[in-house]
Amino acid sequence: MKTLTTTLLLAAATAGAAQADTALGLTGDRTLVMIDTATAAVTGSLEAQGVTALHGIDWRPGTGKVIGLTDSFAIVEIDPATGATAEIAKLAAPLTLAEGVPVIVDVNPAADKLRVISGTANYRIDMATGDVTTDLALNFDAADANAAATPMVVAVAYSNSFGKPEKTAMYDIDAGLNALLQQTKPNEGLLATIGSLGVTLDGPVALDIATTADGTNTAWVAALGGLHRLDLATGAVSGTMPLTGTDQPIRDMTVLPAM
Repeated sequence: MKTLTTTLLLAAATAGAAQADTALGLTGDRTLVMIDTATAAVTGSLEAQGVTALHGIDWRPGTGKVIGLTDSFAIVEIDPATGATAEIAKLAAPLTLAEGVPVIVDVNPAADKLRVISGTANYRIDMATGDVTTDLALNFDAADANAAATPMVVAVAYSNSFGKPEKTAMYDIDAGLNALLQQTKPNEGLLATIGSLGVTLDGPVALDIATTADGTNTAWVAALGGLHRLDLATGAVSGTMPLTGTDQPIRDMTVLPAM
């Protein structure tokens, strides 16, 4: 397996010719893996340094850094080339997390706030101060076809994650419904069903949306041992490729901008 540094240098050298994005995946407690989205091949791996475990990771477009939330409720910047971490904030209070369900983190690029979801708990965090706002619990719109269902959100991502966009949209994957949702009012936890994924989920799920400078969004899902494209308009997954180069499930993922 290539070292991560070698992979990054190769990506930089061929950026003009290659159109594929590179995704940074999280496996185990703190293992970071580089994924070539053109082939779904893991091309390098390393450990995040100075932390015991990471709940999740994401690209923070406002600063151009990868951030992570640790199991000790610190927000850290992560260097994907070395695994070095630097604490930028400590949460003002520990979060109440649901047992046996994933802790999901994603950066709202318009507000530059960190969204954290666990079960139906719905938090908004100021990454500069660590202040935590407990928003309303996840719930389906009363007019939604799944209004009576209890949400089982296992992955989220925001669109327009490039620079500081004027607007963004938040998308959720529900493992109980095997469906894509939109969190239409994130601070109110309000969910609307978009459509079926077309697959039955089992195990960890990672979702991220890559955004280009011209505003084009491409959604990726890592699940069921593969890397998939996701249609944000219909919820359908397609273009499935088996993940190679790792035997560990990807439990979170963030697509990096072109090197």
